[in-house]
Amino acid sequence: MRKTLVVALATSLLALMIIPGSPAAADGKKKSKGPVVVATDDPADWGANVDPTIAPAGVPLGMEILEASIGLSEDKKDILFIISLAGPSAGGIPELVRYGWEFTVDGNAFQLNGGRTEMIRGMCNPLHTEPACPPNVGDPAVLTNFPFFVRSGACSVGAECVVHAWVNATFDVDANTITIPVPLEVVDAKLGSKIGPMGGLFGAIYAAPGAVVTTNGLPHDAIAVTKTIKLPKK
Repeated sequence: MRKTLVVALATSLLALMIIPGSPAAADGKKKSKGPVVVATDDPADWGANVDPTIAPAGVPLGMEILEASIGLSEDKKDILFIISLAGPSAGGIPELVRYGWEFTVDGNAFQLNGGRTEMIRGMCNPLHTEPACPPNVGDPAVLTNFPFFVRSGACSVGAECVVHAWVNATFDVDANTITIPVPLEVVDAKLGSKIGPMGGLFGAIYAAPGAVVTTNGLPHDAIAVTKTIKLPKK
């Protein structure tokens, strides 16, 4: 009788371990991987390039960066560049905050640059050389819809700066994140491409004040990226 009870108990425990198994285990499929964190930052270092005591102001201004991640959209058509902030990601007052991210795709350099609106710069950016006022990268009617330029070149005063596309980011004020979707074809990427870091005027990723032109002499937050990721093929 004791042996029978032990066997019955063991069988019951085994059933409890198997039946509630995860859906992934039940159907034999692995869950898709989410965004990969490629950089983290000090949560209180905004403006340290000018004065370390002004750091607390970076949070309410939406310029204190915590980390950065790269992922792939569900339809596998867009690379998602995600910036996590310590405070509101509404971008502060329109035209007050500009965000940037410099990166490489299979060794080719690109950058993202944008903010909450483009009402002051409009379709014409004084740094853009090709085309300076591009009709093919956006509609003036959506200038307030969190626009970001996808561009390449030095993009400093007097240097070449080519616009490849205009995309609209998602500013999540609850999660304090900015998600910038970049179509794979815009940056000549494909599934399996390597997305790597690139240093720029501020660093790979930055948040800084500036409407028309942003300079690194202003208080800002910048973080370096050292990690290269490979876009999943499946």
